[in-house]
Amino acid sequence: MTALTEKMFAIFDQPEFSFKKIKENYTPAEVDQLKAEFKEVWQKWKQVNQNVASQLPVGKFAKVHVESWTNGWNLRDHYWASYRLNELADYNPCIGVMLDKKQLQVYLMFQHYKGEQRQGMPDEYNNLLKKVPTWAKMIDLNNWYLWDKNEMEFDDHMSLKDYLTNKRQQASFNAEAQETSFLLGKFAFRNQDQVNSMEDFILVTINELTPLYEGLI
Repeated sequence: MTALTEKMFAIFDQPEFSFKKIKENYTPAEVDQLKAEFKEVWQKWKQVNQNVASQLPVGKFAKVHVESWTNGWNLRDHYWASYRLNELADYNPCIGVMLDKKQLQVYLMFQHYKGEQRQGMPDEYNNLLKKVPTWAKMIDLNNWYLWDKNEMEFDDHMSLKDYLTNKRQQASFNAEAQETSFLLGKFAFRNQDQVNSMEDFILVTINELTPLYEGLI
C-alpha cells in the first residue's frame, strides 16, 4: 500500500516547469535537487500503477502506460498513466489516472492527443453518455464528477449527482460534450480526502468504470 501524501501534491506547487527558466533562477545544485524530488515522487507513482496493473484481471487490460516525469524540456505539472482494455488497446478511449497539485483522479476519457494514430471517433465514445444513468446505479456517487474536454484541469467540475438529478443540466452537458468529448471519474482532493492506499483507490475506481468502458466493445 502506498499512502497519498502532502509531499506528492506539493512537488507540483512550482512557479515554473520549463527547464530553461528553472536554470535561469536556480543554482545547478538546486536544479539537481528539484529534479531529484520530482523523480522520487514519480518513481513511487510508477510503482503504484505497476502494482495496480498486476492486480487487474489477467489478460483483460493491455500493459499500463506511465508517462515520463519530463517531456524533455519541462518538468510535468502532473503525473499521468493510462489503462486500456486489451480489446481496445489501439483505440483512443482509455481510463486515465492523474495526480496534480489539487487531486488524484481516475477517469474515463477519449484521448485526443495523437488520436490519428489510434482508432475510434469521439461521437462513438460520446454515445456512452446514454449508458451513464444506468451504470451509475452500481456505484457510490460521492466524489464522482463529469466534465467536458474543454474544461481546464483545475476547474471545479459538475458532480455526477447533479448531472443525474438535473435533467436540464444533463441535456445541456450532453449537447456540449457531443462537440468535443466527456470525461467521467472519481477524485480524491488534497487536504480533504485521506487515501491510505493509492493502489486500492485506483483499482476500485478502474473496476467501477470498466463496465461502462466495455460498452465500446
